[in-house]
Amino acid sequence: MSWFKQHFHWLSTFCKKLSSKNTFLFLIFVAIASLFWVLLSFNNNMTHDLTINVVVKKPKNVTLITDVPSSITVTVKDRGLSFLKSFFKSTPTIELDFNKYNNEKTSAMELNPNQLVNEVRRALNSSATVIKVMPESITSKYTTLPGKKVPVNWEDNIENIIPDKQFVINPDLIKTAPDSVVIYALDQATLFKVNEVEISTVEVANLTTTFTKEVNLKSINNVRIIPDKVKLTVPVEPLIKKDYKASISLRNQPSGLRVLLFPPSVNVTFLVPQSHYRDPVNLTVIVDYNDIDPNNSNNVKIKLGEVSGNYTNVILPIDSVGYLIEKE
Repeated sequence: MSWFKQHFHWLSTFCKKLSSKNTFLFLIFVAIASLFWVLLSFNNNMTHDLTINVVVKKPKNVTLITDVPSSITVTVKDRGLSFLKSFFKSTPTIELDFNKYNNEKTSAMELNPNQLVNEVRRALNSSATVIKVMPESITSKYTTLPGKKVPVNWEDNIENIIPDKQFVINPDLIKTAPDSVVIYALDQATLFKVNEVEISTVEVANLTTTFTKEVNLKSINNVRIIPDKVKLTVPVEPLIKKDYKASISLRNQPSGLRVLLFPPSVNVTFLVPQSHYRDPVNLTVIVDYNDIDPNNSNNVKIKLGEVSGNYTNVILPIDSVGYLIEKE
């Protein structure tokens, strides 16, 4: 409590002094002195890091295979006032002329450190001194060969996309947008060899709704892919319980005999994707005549036959049925 009183007393005394004429004038002189100090400081040289955008001016038939950085970092020494002015301006940009730096022998646009520094200087104030540029140089391979359209393959890279329980992925509706891209290569042999591009592996679990994500395409050495990203859509839908009355068919029945089954049909239950709920059921239940053993039982085992639909958790309500064998 004494600490609070002590500081409250100090604050009250300060406010009283602040209200006096002498203190007010003192504060004005302090403000003026601070302003002069700031102006003098900005007139001195300072070192600062700047970001400079990079664009390339090139012919339409030229495609860069390796990327030119979209921006570079430049360490500059200049007057503080110049840095203050640049703060209110847009980010400076250098435009690189492809024809000026084209090395036809290596099929590359090349700027050595000196050339890059000269380009940077043109974008800065004449008073600025360039101390350091990162990266120090630029090299980009290019091609003049026309592009080739190839499909996007997603099938081998969605194994780790896992739906939640009671949900399923609908493989018929998986897609990418776009479903094809254009590739450019340094040589005709590489262009001929590449017939598709793959998406990067995607990992996600416990999905209950359709999954959509922008994914990168896997890079290929000495090949440029445009665009290099696609939108992947993986439809996820619930599994619905369905009942189906299936007739029991007999396999391997000898000629001259007729086998009657009791009951002749069973109600099968299973889970089916919601989009396929109304599709015709393609499922059979069978009895194999070779499983009949009249000495041990009056029943015979039933089992699932062909199940070619999108069915899971198929359940037979009984495991056997009665039978009667008659001669025809």
